Amino acid sequence: MPKFEFDFDEFAKASLSEIGDVLVDGARKNMNEVSNGRTYIINGKAHIASKEGDSANNLSGALNDTIRYKIDGTVLEFGAGNENINYAKYLENPNILNRPNYTKTIVENESKINKIIQKEFLDNIRFR
Repeated sequence: MPKFEFDFDEFAKASLSEIGDVLVDGARKNMNEVSNGRTYIINGKAHIASKEGDSANNLSGALNDTIRYKIDGTVLEFGAGNENINYAKYLENPNILNRPNYTKTIVENESKINKIIQKEFLDNIRFR
């Protein structure tokens, strides 16, 4: 009788890693699309802040430099920040800053994510 074996650990590892890369690239791309909000003068330079509901505009590069994902088993955590501050937590919250770059990135890449999952699923089935 034919059997098939599925390597769920390998599927999760490969899928989540590829999805994480897609999301980081997408979030950085979104930050390069300037939103026209209020203009501030900071250290003698003009900075255009993003509008509420848009991705955050780049000021110092610190946010862009900390866009990342972390995989813990079968869970992918995607956002921005470092050991001192979780930028994404405050940016995404509609009651605080409402700059949903990471949610927007996930929605925009839904079809890519689904294709990655389908491909990796099929790649990790072994027929015996």
